[in-house]
Amino acid sequence: MAIFLGMQALYYIEPDLQIEIREAICYFGIMLKIDILEPSLKIALQAVQEAGDMIGSNFQNLQDSDIQAKGKNDFVTRVDREAEAIIKRIILNEFPHHQVLGEEGGYTQRKSKTLWVIDPLDGTTNFIQGIPHFAISMALMINGKVVLGLIYDPLSEERFHAIKGQGAFLNNRRIAVSRKKTLRSALGATGFPFKAPQFSEAYASTFRNLLLRCQDMRRCGSAALDLAYTACGRYDFFWEAHLLPWDFMAGKLIIDEAGGRSSDFQGKELKVQTSSVLVANQSLYSKILKILASHFKQVS
Repeated sequence: MAIFLGMQALYYIEPDLQIEIREAICYFGIMLKIDILEPSLKIALQAVQEAGDMIGSNFQNLQDSDIQAKGKNDFVTRVDREAEAIIKRIILNEFPHHQVLGEEGGYTQRKSKTLWVIDPLDGTTNFIQGIPHFAISMALMINGKVVLGLIYDPLSEERFHAIKGQGAFLNNRRIAVSRKKTLRSALGATGFPFKAPQFSEAYASTFRNLLLRCQDMRRCGSAALDLAYTACGRYDFFWEAHLLPWDFMAGKLIIDEAGGRSSDFQGKELKVQTSSVLVANQSLYSKILKILASHFKQVS
Protein backbone atom coordinates (compact mmCIF):
# COMPACT_ATOMS: atom_id res chain seq x y z
CA MET A 1 0.00 0.00 0.00
CA ALA A 2 2.81 2.39 0.86
CA ILE A 3 4.41 1.79 -2.52
CA PHE A 4 1.08 2.32 -4.31
CA LEU A 5 0.51 5.61 -2.51
CA GLY A 6 4.03 6.67 -3.36
CA MET A 7 3.42 6.01 -7.04
CA GLN A 8 0.18 8.01 -6.96
CA ALA A 9 2.00 10.90 -5.31
CA LEU A 10 4.39 11.12 -8.27
CA TYR A 11 1.59 12.59 -10.38
CA TYR A 12 1.89 15.78 -8.34
CA ILE A 13 5.64 16.15 -8.89
CA GLU A 14 7.27 17.88 -11.86
CA PRO A 15 7.63 15.45 -14.82
CA ASP A 16 11.41 15.80 -15.05
CA LEU A 17 11.78 15.06 -11.33
CA GLN A 18 9.30 12.19 -11.70
CA ILE A 19 11.62 10.54 -14.21
CA GLU A 20 14.61 10.91 -11.92
CA ILE A 21 12.63 9.40 -9.02
CA ARG A 22 11.29 6.53 -11.13
CA GLU A 23 14.79 5.67 -12.28
CA ALA A 24 15.85 5.45 -8.65
CA ILE A 25 12.93 3.25 -7.47
CA CYS A 26 13.28 -0.50 -7.66
CA TYR A 27 11.21 -3.15 -5.91
CA PHE A 28 12.79 -6.60 -5.67
CA GLY A 29 14.87 -5.80 -8.74
CA ILE A 30 11.87 -4.94 -10.93
CA MET A 31 11.47 -1.36 -12.11
CA LEU A 32 8.04 -0.04 -11.23
CA LYS A 33 6.10 1.09 -14.32
CA ILE A 34 3.89 4.15 -13.96
CA ASP A 35 2.44 6.46 -16.56
CA ILE A 36 4.07 9.60 -15.23
CA LEU A 37 3.54 11.47 -18.49
CA GLU A 38 -0.21 10.82 -18.68
CA PRO A 39 -1.06 14.19 -17.06
CA SER A 40 1.07 15.96 -19.69
CA LEU A 41 -0.64 13.99 -22.46
CA LYS A 42 -4.06 14.90 -21.05
CA ILE A 43 -3.21 18.61 -21.15
CA ALA A 44 -1.72 18.31 -24.64
CA LEU A 45 -4.90 16.64 -25.88
CA GLN A 46 -6.98 19.41 -24.33
CA ALA A 47 -4.78 22.01 -26.02
CA VAL A 48 -4.94 20.50 -29.52
CA GLN A 49 -8.68 19.93 -29.23
CA GLU A 50 -9.38 23.56 -28.36
CA ALA A 51 -6.93 24.90 -30.93
CA GLY A 52 -8.17 22.40 -33.52
CA ASP A 53 -11.78 23.48 -33.05
CA MET A 54 -10.76 27.07 -33.70
CA ILE A 55 -8.71 26.09 -36.77
CA GLY A 56 -11.55 24.00 -38.19
CA SER A 57 -14.10 26.80 -37.74
CA ASN A 58 -11.83 29.17 -39.67
CA PHE A 59 -10.99 26.79 -42.53
CA GLN A 60 -12.07 28.31 -45.87
CA ASN A 61 -13.16 31.45 -43.99
CA LEU A 62 -9.95 33.51 -44.20
CA GLN A 63 -9.88 37.12 -45.29
CA ASP A 64 -6.92 38.62 -47.16
CA SER A 65 -6.16 40.69 -44.07
CA ASP A 66 -5.70 37.44 -42.07
CA ILE A 67 -2.61 36.48 -44.10
CA GLN A 68 0.91 37.88 -43.80
CA ALA A 69 4.23 36.99 -45.42
CA LYS A 70 7.06 36.05 -43.03
CA GLY A 71 9.54 35.66 -45.88
CA LYS A 72 9.76 34.39 -49.43
CA ASN A 73 7.18 31.61 -49.92
CA ASP A 74 6.56 31.61 -46.15
CA PHE A 75 3.22 32.73 -44.72
CA VAL A 76 1.48 33.08 -41.38
CA THR A 77 -2.20 33.65 -40.69
CA ARG A 78 -4.21 35.03 -37.83
CA VAL A 79 -5.27 31.44 -37.19
CA ASP A 80 -1.66 30.23 -36.72
CA ARG A 81 -1.11 32.88 -34.06
CA GLU A 82 -4.43 32.30 -32.31
CA ALA A 83 -3.88 28.54 -32.23
CA GLU A 84 -0.42 28.99 -30.71
CA ALA A 85 -1.81 31.37 -28.10
CA ILE A 86 -4.49 28.83 -27.13
CA ILE A 87 -1.95 26.02 -26.77
CA LYS A 88 0.50 28.14 -24.76
CA ARG A 89 -2.25 29.34 -22.44
CA ILE A 90 -3.44 25.83 -21.64
CA ILE A 91 0.07 24.46 -21.13
CA LEU A 92 1.37 27.31 -18.99
CA ASN A 93 -1.80 27.49 -16.89
CA GLU A 94 -1.24 23.85 -15.94
CA PHE A 95 2.58 23.82 -16.00
CA PRO A 96 3.81 27.38 -15.30
CA HIS A 97 7.36 26.13 -14.74
CA HIS A 98 7.63 24.76 -18.30
CA GLN A 99 9.14 26.53 -21.31
CA VAL A 100 7.46 26.66 -24.72
CA LEU A 101 9.05 27.00 -28.16
CA GLY A 102 6.44 27.91 -30.77
CA GLU A 103 6.87 28.48 -34.49
CA GLU A 104 5.24 31.90 -34.35
CA GLY A 105 6.31 33.22 -30.93
CA GLY A 106 9.69 31.59 -30.35
CA TYR A 107 10.75 30.73 -26.79
CA THR A 108 8.82 31.85 -23.73
CA GLN A 109 11.00 33.75 -21.26
CA ARG A 110 11.19 31.19 -18.46
CA LYS A 111 14.03 28.72 -18.99
CA SER A 112 13.38 25.11 -18.05
CA LYS A 113 14.72 21.66 -18.80
CA THR A 114 11.08 20.81 -19.63
CA LEU A 115 10.36 22.22 -23.10
CA TRP A 116 7.26 22.04 -25.31
CA VAL A 117 7.98 22.40 -29.05
CA ILE A 118 4.86 23.47 -30.96
CA ASP A 119 3.74 23.98 -34.53
CA PRO A 120 0.20 25.34 -34.16
CA LEU A 121 -0.64 24.85 -37.84
CA ASP A 122 1.69 22.72 -39.94
CA GLY A 123 0.61 23.12 -43.55
CA THR A 124 -0.27 26.82 -43.49
CA THR A 125 -0.16 27.14 -47.29
CA ASN A 126 -2.64 24.27 -47.60
CA PHE A 127 -4.85 26.01 -45.05
CA ILE A 128 -4.71 29.31 -46.97
CA GLN A 129 -5.45 27.60 -50.30
CA GLY A 130 -8.39 25.63 -48.92
CA ILE A 131 -6.60 22.27 -49.16
CA PRO A 132 -7.81 20.04 -46.28
CA HIS A 133 -4.42 18.71 -45.21
CA PHE A 134 -2.77 20.31 -42.15
CA ALA A 135 -2.15 19.50 -38.50
CA ILE A 136 -1.07 20.63 -35.05
CA SER A 137 2.23 19.19 -33.84
CA MET A 138 3.40 19.16 -30.20
CA ALA A 139 6.44 17.57 -28.59
CA LEU A 140 7.47 17.52 -24.93
CA MET A 141 11.21 17.38 -24.27
CA ILE A 142 12.92 16.81 -20.93
CA ASN A 143 16.66 17.41 -20.69
CA GLY A 144 16.86 17.54 -24.49
CA LYS A 145 15.08 14.21 -25.09
CA VAL A 146 11.62 13.87 -26.62
CA VAL A 147 9.34 12.01 -24.21
CA LEU A 148 5.90 12.80 -25.67
CA GLY A 149 4.73 13.51 -29.20
CA LEU A 150 1.28 14.45 -30.48
CA ILE A 151 0.07 15.22 -34.01
CA TYR A 152 -3.59 16.14 -34.52
CA ASP A 153 -5.52 16.59 -37.76
CA PRO A 154 -8.47 18.83 -36.80
CA LEU A 155 -10.52 17.97 -39.90
CA SER A 156 -10.29 14.16 -39.82
CA GLU A 157 -9.87 14.18 -36.02
CA GLU A 158 -7.02 11.68 -36.35
CA ARG A 159 -4.78 11.88 -33.31
CA PHE A 160 -1.31 10.33 -33.44
CA HIS A 161 0.60 10.18 -30.16
CA ALA A 162 3.47 8.46 -28.42
CA ILE A 163 5.00 8.43 -24.96
CA LYS A 164 8.59 7.26 -24.80
CA GLY A 165 8.78 3.54 -24.12
CA GLN A 166 5.04 2.97 -24.49
CA GLY A 167 4.50 2.62 -28.25
CA ALA A 168 2.72 4.78 -30.82
CA PHE A 169 -1.03 5.18 -31.29
CA LEU A 170 -3.64 6.50 -33.70
CA ASN A 171 -6.84 7.39 -31.81
CA ASN A 172 -5.68 5.00 -29.05
CA ARG A 173 -5.11 2.11 -31.47
CA ARG A 174 -1.51 0.88 -31.59
CA ILE A 175 0.30 1.55 -34.86
CA ALA A 176 3.52 0.37 -36.50
CA VAL A 177 5.61 1.29 -39.51
CA SER A 178 5.26 -0.72 -42.71
CA ARG A 179 7.01 -4.02 -43.38
CA LYS A 180 8.13 -3.25 -46.92
CA LYS A 181 11.62 -4.64 -47.52
CA THR A 182 12.46 -3.45 -51.01
CA LEU A 183 12.70 0.11 -52.26
CA ARG A 184 10.91 -0.76 -55.51
CA SER A 185 7.78 -1.67 -53.51
CA ALA A 186 7.93 1.41 -51.25
CA LEU A 187 5.76 4.53 -51.35
CA GLY A 188 7.70 7.58 -50.22
CA ALA A 189 6.81 11.12 -49.18
CA THR A 190 8.83 14.31 -49.32
CA GLY A 191 8.72 18.08 -49.06
CA PHE A 192 10.28 20.62 -51.41
CA PRO A 193 13.02 22.88 -49.96
CA PHE A 194 11.14 26.08 -50.88
CA LYS A 195 12.65 27.95 -47.92
CA ALA A 196 16.18 26.77 -48.74
CA PRO A 197 16.86 27.18 -52.49
CA GLN A 198 20.52 26.31 -51.95
CA PHE A 199 19.40 22.67 -51.77
CA SER A 200 17.39 22.74 -55.00
CA GLU A 201 19.90 20.98 -57.24
CA ALA A 202 20.77 18.29 -54.72
CA TYR A 203 17.08 17.81 -53.99
CA ALA A 204 16.16 17.46 -57.67
CA SER A 205 18.85 14.85 -58.32
CA THR A 206 17.90 12.91 -55.20
CA PHE A 207 14.20 13.01 -56.07
CA ARG A 208 14.94 11.63 -59.54
CA ASN A 209 17.17 8.89 -58.09
CA LEU A 210 14.57 7.78 -55.55
CA LEU A 211 11.59 8.09 -57.90
CA LEU A 212 13.25 5.76 -60.40
CA ARG A 213 13.86 3.19 -57.65
CA CYS A 214 10.68 3.31 -55.55
CA GLN A 215 7.02 2.64 -56.30
CA ASP A 216 6.01 6.32 -56.22
CA MET A 217 6.37 9.55 -54.24
CA ARG A 218 3.92 11.94 -52.58
CA ARG A 219 4.29 15.65 -51.71
CA CYS A 220 1.26 16.81 -49.72
CA GLY A 221 2.46 19.90 -47.81
CA SER A 222 2.51 18.92 -44.12
CA ALA A 223 5.68 17.37 -42.73
CA ALA A 224 3.91 16.54 -39.47
CA LEU A 225 1.29 14.45 -41.27
CA ASP A 226 3.94 12.89 -43.52
CA LEU A 227 5.72 11.69 -40.37
CA ALA A 228 2.48 10.47 -38.81
CA TYR A 229 1.48 8.64 -41.99
CA THR A 230 4.89 6.94 -42.13
CA ALA A 231 4.49 5.88 -38.49
CA CYS A 232 1.22 4.07 -39.26
CA GLY A 233 2.41 2.50 -42.53
CA ARG A 234 0.57 4.67 -45.05
CA TYR A 235 3.96 5.80 -46.33
CA ASP A 236 7.07 3.63 -46.17
CA PHE A 237 9.55 6.51 -45.85
CA PHE A 238 9.73 10.30 -45.69
CA TRP A 239 12.60 12.67 -46.36
CA GLU A 240 12.98 16.45 -46.44
CA ALA A 241 16.11 18.55 -46.72
CA HIS A 242 15.19 21.55 -44.57
CA LEU A 243 12.88 21.37 -41.56
CA LEU A 244 12.62 23.20 -38.26
CA PRO A 245 12.26 21.47 -34.87
CA TRP A 246 8.52 22.18 -34.51
CA ASP A 247 8.04 20.39 -37.84
CA PHE A 248 9.58 17.09 -36.80
CA MET A 249 10.17 16.62 -33.05
CA ALA A 250 6.74 15.11 -32.30
CA GLY A 251 6.90 12.95 -35.42
CA LYS A 252 10.37 11.71 -34.55
CA LEU A 253 9.15 10.10 -31.32
CA ILE A 254 6.01 8.70 -32.93
CA ILE A 255 8.14 7.11 -35.68
CA ASP A 256 10.63 5.67 -33.19
CA GLU A 257 7.87 4.27 -30.96
CA ALA A 258 6.16 2.77 -34.03
CA GLY A 259 9.30 0.72 -34.72
CA GLY A 260 10.88 2.95 -37.35
CA ARG A 261 14.17 4.84 -37.55
CA SER A 262 14.83 8.58 -37.73
CA SER A 263 17.88 10.76 -38.36
CA ASP A 264 19.26 13.58 -40.45
CA PHE A 265 20.77 12.87 -43.87
CA GLN A 266 24.12 11.96 -42.29
CA GLY A 267 22.60 9.44 -39.89
CA LYS A 268 22.84 11.71 -36.84
CA GLU A 269 20.16 12.01 -34.17
CA LEU A 270 17.58 14.75 -34.72
CA LYS A 271 17.92 17.67 -32.29
CA VAL A 272 16.25 21.04 -31.62
CA GLN A 273 17.71 22.84 -34.63
CA THR A 274 17.13 23.22 -38.35
CA SER A 275 17.76 19.83 -39.88
CA SER A 276 17.36 17.46 -42.76
CA VAL A 277 15.05 14.59 -41.82
CA LEU A 278 14.77 10.96 -42.88
CA VAL A 279 12.34 8.46 -41.38
CA ALA A 280 11.67 4.93 -42.61
CA ASN A 281 11.03 1.39 -41.50
CA GLN A 282 13.97 -0.71 -40.35
CA SER A 283 14.47 -2.47 -43.70
CA LEU A 284 14.47 0.63 -45.89
CA TYR A 285 16.26 3.14 -43.65
CA SER A 286 19.89 2.24 -44.48
CA LYS A 287 19.19 1.95 -48.20
CA ILE A 288 17.62 5.41 -48.40
CA LEU A 289 20.18 7.00 -46.07
CA LYS A 290 22.97 5.87 -48.41
CA ILE A 291 21.29 7.60 -51.36
CA LEU A 292 20.58 10.81 -49.43
CA ALA A 293 24.08 11.03 -47.98
CA SER A 294 25.61 10.69 -51.45
CA HIS A 295 23.66 13.70 -52.76
CA PHE A 296 23.61 15.90 -49.64
CA LYS A 297 27.22 15.68 -48.49
CA GLN A 298 27.13 18.87 -46.36
CA VAL A 299 23.56 18.77 -45.09
CA SER A 300 22.75 17.83 -41.48
